[in-house]
Amino acid sequence: MLNRTAPFAGLVALVLLYPSLACAAELGDFAGTWVMRIGQRNLFVLTLKPAGNQLNGTFDRPKHVSSAGNMFSNMSGGVSHDTVVKASFKDGVLHITVRDANDPKDEDTYMMALNGNRAELSYENLPPGIVLEPRIFERVAAGAVVSTDWEPNRVYLPGDSDTPSAAMKAIFDEDQRVRQSGQVDWAVVGKTDAERREQTRKLLADGALHTGKDFEEAAFVFQHGGKPDDYLLAHTLAMVAISKGDPTAIWIAAATLDRYLENIKQKQILGTQFNNDNGNWTQEPYDRTLISDFLRRQLGVPSQASQTEQLQAYQDGK
Repeated sequence: MLNRTAPFAGLVALVLLYPSLACAAELGDFAGTWVMRIGQRNLFVLTLKPAGNQLNGTFDRPKHVSSAGNMFSNMSGGVSHDTVVKASFKDGVLHITVRDANDPKDEDTYMMALNGNRAELSYENLPPGIVLEPRIFERVAAGAVVSTDWEPNRVYLPGDSDTPSAAMKAIFDEDQRVRQSGQVDWAVVGKTDAERREQTRKLLADGALHTGKDFEEAAFVFQHGGKPDDYLLAHTLAMVAISKGDPTAIWIAAATLDRYLENIKQKQILGTQFNNDNGNWTQEPYDRTLISDFLRRQLGVPSQASQTEQLQAYQDGK
């Protein structure tokens, strides 16, 4: 019931993944309020209370939520207060059964293992061969509630933040500035472009990018690369930006795809690339049949007729 739209799918037994977690915990250690956060927002709130030699409680969640692995989206409809109807304790692991507040016939069973004030929660009895990381919960003070201020058309992941990277913005701003400063010395710009790509790689490796705008800016930096992998990475970054709710990144996603194809000696398919070949402007090689103008509009790309006008303007020196 962590997901009412798509299966949460496949976590292996925690006692196998984390044998050290299943040795010291006692039943009473599980009592309290536990939250799974996305950034500063509470996605799930699990409350467990002693009831004699048992535990009962509630599992609060967005009424509607879609998930694919660690990705969550479409949180809406208010909060559902599901009920913990059964809890059993064995070998340091708590097994809980949760009943859907909106469908009494819908029950799910989870395994919960502790590591101090953190807990790992997984589905129980899923088909073999499906493996995902456990969902990480933290113990918090009583009274925590599920957040309802989720942005539409955005995918959320654990570790997300709404705070953009100041370092990424500074790199992007410099990337744009050197291209708008009158007479451009491309030899110098090429060298500093490489430095900015390395700076951006480090931010990616450090997990320092979080927002859609962060990833869109990173895509522009790698679009100014010099080899196919740069453009392929730029395209990937643009797709992440879109998934994080930045629709303006759709254009850079289209342009980087064309640039990648062009760089591996294939035909571009959208027509975003114009090149000066010894004074003659061209879009070739260009497959004009694969993508319709209808699809180009969905990607913010001009129609072929508009591209022809743009090509002529370049040729005329306008």
